[in-house]
Formats: sequence, C-alpha cells, structure tokens
Amino acid sequence: MKGERTAIIGVGLLGGSLGLALKRRHGARVVGWNHRASSRRKASKLMSVAPTLPAALEGAKTVVLCAHSGSIASFLKGILPLLSPKTLLLDVSSVKGEIVREASRVPGAKDHFVPCHPMAGKEKSGPSYADPDLYRGRIVFLTPLKGSSRDLVQRASHFWRSVGAVPLVLTAGTHDRLVAMTSHLPHLLSGALMNLYSSRAKTQPLLGSAVGTGFRDMTRIAGGSPSMWTDIMRMNSKEVLSLLFAYRRTLGKLEKELRKGTSGRWKTFFEKARSGRESLR
Repeated sequence: MKGERTAIIGVGLLGGSLGLALKRRHGARVVGWNHRASSRRKASKLMSVAPTLPAALEGAKTVVLCAHSGSIASFLKGILPLLSPKTLLLDVSSVKGEIVREASRVPGAKDHFVPCHPMAGKEKSGPSYADPDLYRGRIVFLTPLKGSSRDLVQRASHFWRSVGAVPLVLTAGTHDRLVAMTSHLPHLLSGALMNLYSSRAKTQPLLGSAVGTGFRDMTRIAGGSPSMWTDIMRMNSKEVLSLLFAYRRTLGKLEKELRKGTSGRWKTFFEKARSGRESLR
C-alpha cells in the first residue's frame, strides 16, 4: 500500500483518523475532499486536500466514503463513473441494509464497492479530533454486494488490516441487528436520558450540582452528531423498534418491583448486570 494513492471523501473524525493512520504506517499518498470549503480548510491540517471531487479521485487505488449513511447511495452514483477499472471503493457508514439494497441497483457497483462499518469512533466529530490509533484492534464489518469477487473483498480486508483493524465479513441484515443492540439503541436511550435531565434542570437549579461520573458516562454518547444519528435512526428503525419494545418490557418489570417496595430481587438484578458488564471484551 506504500506509495498508492488513497482518496478520503469526507474528512471528519473517521476520515481524518484513517488518513493519519495510512500516512503513519505506510507513508501512503492520501488526499481528502469535503463538500464545504470551510471543511476543506480544516481537513488541510491533516492531509492534502483536492479542490474538487474529480481531482481527489484521479489516480486513486482506494476511495473511502466517510459521508453520513443517508448520502452514500447518491455518492455512489456520482463517483462510480469517475473510478479507474481496478479502484476499490469503501464506506464507513453505520447502517448497511439500505446501503446494500441501494448499491445493488447501481450498475457496476459490485465491481468496486465493498460496504464497511468500523466499530470505532468518539462522541466528538470533526477532523480536529482525528486519532491515528482510532482503528487499532477494532472490528470492521464488511457486507459485500451479491456478485462481488472474492479478490475485491480480500482487498478490502487487507486495507483495514493495514491500519490495525480486524475485518469480519457478514450479511447486511445480521450487521444491522447486531449494531442496533450495541450502538443504535444505546444512543437513543442516552439521548432520551439527556433530554429528560435538561427538562428537569429548568425547574431544579441544583440538579447540575448532583451530576457525577455515572451520569456523565451514561450520557456521553448523546454528544454525537445529530445529523448522522438522524440518518441512522431512519435507516435502521425496524431493528431499533424491535429492541425498544423489549427494553420497554424490561423497564415495566422493574417498575413493578419498585412499586412492590421490596428489595429481594435487586441484588440478583445488579449482580447479573455487573457480571454481564465484566464479560464484555
């Protein structure tokens, strides 16, 4: 990968971190591009930035779309005609089912595009938070299109391994069910808790003085990009709704226990929760 040109379309946290990792580990030639001129100026602090999208794509062996999930399909249609025959095209979006369905309808997509989702990120967004170690040791899900060659998928896997990530191939449907539980539902719940706090704080001036590390940990991810998470909730609503229903049933059981006013089952409840938390990798 040394000396090869990689184009990163959308130099924010994920794109900026990827560019830094490629340059540090391989001395790769990395060029970025952002739609807004102000974003291109910020990105230029991390890597070379092309003035136009076609200029960024010119001569690139690998192109990584680091745009929001909802814009990937439209990017595909515009970018594919500009790619060289052997160019590898990847993305980093958090929902795969809709993207795979849309991409499968785009002529030629299966010969270039391997949908990906790295399980890496921060609650802060933008190139100023870029970290060259962001992908080290992190799982990256690959959800190939039907008809894509094994060689294309292997090239995508090699790309992610080159920045220290661990690629894992699975179906788009399986991916969306998994991340609904581990990422999308938690973000929704964190946002709901933060909004409840904000509402109560208007009438309880001392509430802020009672905020400790537990509350900060629970609501940290509520600081994520609102536009990105709007796309995610829309695109994976079916899986999130299913989990939200199950979560509401769990809350209903807890409410009944609280109304009983007994403490007999709480120790078991919290021991089970602690054991599950400690088992996380």
